[in-house]
Amino acid sequence: MNKRIYIWISVVASLALATVFLLAVGAAARSLMPVTPATQPHASAASSSWNSGWVTVSAHTCQVFNHNLGAAPEDYALSLLFWDTDGNLGLNRRNYGGLKYEDNWYGVYWEHLTANTISICRLENDNGADKINIRLWVPDSTPDYDSGWTDIAAGGTVSFSHNLGITATELSVSLWFSGTSKGIHHYGYGGLSVDAPPTLRGAYWHNLTTNTVQVSRRAGDTDIEQVRVVVVRSDPPDYDSGWQPISAGTVITLNHNLNQSPVSMLMRAECYSSTIGGPGIHQWFSGGDYSSFGGWQGTNMQNLTANTVQIVRRADDLACPLVRVRIWVPEHKIYLPLVLNNYAPEVELAYDDGTMETTDSWDTGKGFAVCFSPPDGSAQILRANYYLQAPYPIEVHVWDAATHADLLSEQASPLPGQDGWNYVDLSYRNLTVTADFCVGFLHIANYQPTLGVDTGGSGHSYEIDGDYWELQSSNYMIRAVVVSQ
Repeated sequence: MNKRIYIWISVVASLALATVFLLAVGAAARSLMPVTPATQPHASAASSSWNSGWVTVSAHTCQVFNHNLGAAPEDYALSLLFWDTDGNLGLNRRNYGGLKYEDNWYGVYWEHLTANTISICRLENDNGADKINIRLWVPDSTPDYDSGWTDIAAGGTVSFSHNLGITATELSVSLWFSGTSKGIHHYGYGGLSVDAPPTLRGAYWHNLTTNTVQVSRRAGDTDIEQVRVVVVRSDPPDYDSGWQPISAGTVITLNHNLNQSPVSMLMRAECYSSTIGGPGIHQWFSGGDYSSFGGWQGTNMQNLTANTVQIVRRADDLACPLVRVRIWVPEHKIYLPLVLNNYAPEVELAYDDGTMETTDSWDTGKGFAVCFSPPDGSAQILRANYYLQAPYPIEVHVWDAATHADLLSEQASPLPGQDGWNYVDLSYRNLTVTADFCVGFLHIANYQPTLGVDTGGSGHSYEIDGDYWELQSSNYMIRAVVVSQ
């Protein structure tokens, strides 16, 4: 056999990220966009949750997703994430809510949230959201404060008294919009400036204190008639950056080191300005904004990976000298109708101990696998996780453990293509296993990439050469993320 094995003295996992702010998703549309049905929507194990998987939404299109959860829209929690597959943004929320620059419209937003459907709209020139992933679920907890739907005039500011008496930095705020034209939506979240003709659209929250928070609707907005504010004291985050200084026109990289799948993280970011009469703790210009009189304003998150994330502050921004990022991993429950996890728990199946002592690689068409038993006898496979060095595209497989018959086969570029853990989303394939199964890959290019190996053995790892599977004494660093059915 012509197989290469590399011994490593130390392991360095380099994760490069760009930055883009997150949180609310709403946006601006200049004209009516074609509406198309969603492809391959995916219901997760719990009847109170739904996941679209990674789906392509064409530019200048609104796509309807049928989540069929059947609850009151106000009861839902929602998370929307973008994937820039051909640029340098990675997993991001850049231009969240929409951005207009000269004659071009960028970004993604959601609208018309109902008991059973939601629409995702991608603006006509957008180049940062080649794929989107949206998750909805119904939490079983209630917020500490819920304003209910409250009227707000164009150009007006409403002050909400949540009266929780809790230090503002321990609180989280969520803001939703409602209007005749877009239903419940996030169009223009953070604010959306249009130069020709000059118009200020959207809304944002600001000046969060121990007992109050404010919401401002911009003077030219026509799509927000009511707002709803939720304030909660969330569970302690798994990562809290604290307030970090960030200069206008710069990018900072934060090392959260959670070593979790980026698509399963729940993340919040806010700004703080201590200027007298300024916005205080806020999400003004969240996702970014541009106007001919103010230039580039705001912040955004991008290139979220298993261990790092970046925040970008736009070149002319005046409102975000300090930024803070908090991240929760799936075990924890927090209530936010934007950042919340309270649906069927994900389970990562693994035999390796997380430390790579050696690597393994092989010829084109040959590969490696690790076999698992589905928890509780039945599980849906959400992701395949591979510890790779110098990742190249691979042929991802799921096999039946007894017969080695293919249950799934497709070419994939590991996401986000980095040394270390790479996560390949399989949720949209709706693959449920009821017997032992194997996750692995075959090489498309000779000896590329190399696969991490934990030299402690468990009797579940195999080398694959055609129909011949050879049991190994080491653990290949291949894992499966599943949810019980």
